[in-house]
Amino acid sequence: MLLILVAFLGGVLTVLSPCVLPVLPVLLSGTVGGRGRPPGIIVGFIGSFVLLTLFLASIVGALNLSPDVIRWVAVALLLGFGLTLALPALHTRFELVMARAVPQRRGRDGDGFLGGMLVGATLGVVWTPCVGPILASVTTLALSGQVTGFAFAATLAYALGVAVPMLGVMWGGRKLLHRPALLGRLAGIQQAFGVVLVLFAVGMVFGLDRQAQTVLVNSIPALQKLTFLEETAVVQQELERQTR
Repeated sequence: MLLILVAFLGGVLTVLSPCVLPVLPVLLSGTVGGRGRPPGIIVGFIGSFVLLTLFLASIVGALNLSPDVIRWVAVALLLGFGLTLALPALHTRFELVMARAVPQRRGRDGDGFLGGMLVGATLGVVWTPCVGPILASVTTLALSGQVTGFAFAATLAYALGVAVPMLGVMWGGRKLLHRPALLGRLAGIQQAFGVVLVLFAVGMVFGLDRQAQTVLVNSIPALQKLTFLEETAVVQQELERQTR
């Protein structure tokens, strides 16, 4: 229970880490679109992150794929979603397709949920470098084929910890954008976010996101100490016991 609690708190603190800054455009895209987009992003992120952390090695081995394939899929999804935001005609067609695919979610509250899930799944892929000692140990277990109950619980707790401030940022951004002074500009803001997402996807093709993470981590040493809870003696002892 101690490690699961620390993993959750570590997830919350990770949002302040420099490695999060390059993925902010992806997260902030949840501030535009239907009401269902923020929870969709959260669900997609948690599912993607847990799945990839625990089973990436098994999936890649079973399908005989290169680990980079997952990243290229994320780039394609991000590029596609960015284009749907940037191009009004494409956005309208995308929403119609989603409404037909899931008729029961045609209501306003469900608008954008599936699109949000796709973005969240992409976010789960690009978020993987932002892990501390607990998730690093879980990843090591997964690579050796040991997906234990502890590994699943710790990974889920970390993802939920990350999701709390993520959801707060998206809901706060939506409240800000839906003020009367900005309501008439929502279409333009949505298109701007789409352009940013397209540029981010192009940057991923050339590895600029990873380069930015390296630069930020090296430039702000103080923020590298956000894993202090995971580095305490009692946590390290319990982690060693769980991963033997």
